[in-house]
Amino acid sequence: MPRPLPEPFDLASWLRERRAALGLRQDEVARRTAEHGGEAGTVTQPYLSRLERGTRPLAALTAARQDALRRALEVSAGEWVARTGLPLLSPLPEGGDVLSSLELVRVPVRALATAGLPLSEDPGSIIDIELVPEREHRPGMLVLEVQGDSMSTAEGGIRPGDRIYVDPGELDLREGRVYVLHVPGLGLTVKRLRHYGEHVWLTSDNPDHPPVRPEEATVVGRVYYHQPRGTRL
Repeated sequence: MPRPLPEPFDLASWLRERRAALGLRQDEVARRTAEHGGEAGTVTQPYLSRLERGTRPLAALTAARQDALRRALEVSAGEWVARTGLPLLSPLPEGGDVLSSLELVRVPVRALATAGLPLSEDPGSIIDIELVPEREHRPGMLVLEVQGDSMSTAEGGIRPGDRIYVDPGELDLREGRVYVLHVPGLGLTVKRLRHYGEHVWLTSDNPDHPPVRPEEATVVGRVYYHQPRGTRL
């Protein structure tokens, strides 16, 4: 089951509450950042105070200071990215976790079966957050969670509960590519494009689902990546 999206929160308050939960004073957190990041990673007590009051944005910190502050507050890499929306840019330290070596972008996940058009303006359809590696991130990309089995195969394929990355900048229909389209009467659907003679058909990888030839369809974008298989399409 997808995890519910956290309620909106005040980032400054979260920093204060996290420090309080650890029983630390601001100067103690500052010393911890120096221990974790050296001079380049030190977040001074006055600066931390401004962060906790919300008078300075967390994004204004350098990558080294962000990483040192995260470690000083004992926040996991995944939670830090999910809470702040900031990528982790620091190199993987000895004994560190793999996520801290990645640049991750926080992208909303929407259910393919319920997402409406335009997708980016429908906050009610958000069901989760995907931490997308920078190398797979594209401007304006969509992350959709598949609900049906029309693209499933005996070998796996795209199965219910899987997530697909969609590039809305790729709208030219090409033979054999997989697209998300809005078809009147069907709603949003993920299909593979096939040309048979002069006609364009939308086909399913699951042989139990017959191809369709709609009179009209709106192309949302091309599916270029598939999770959790980690497959480019």
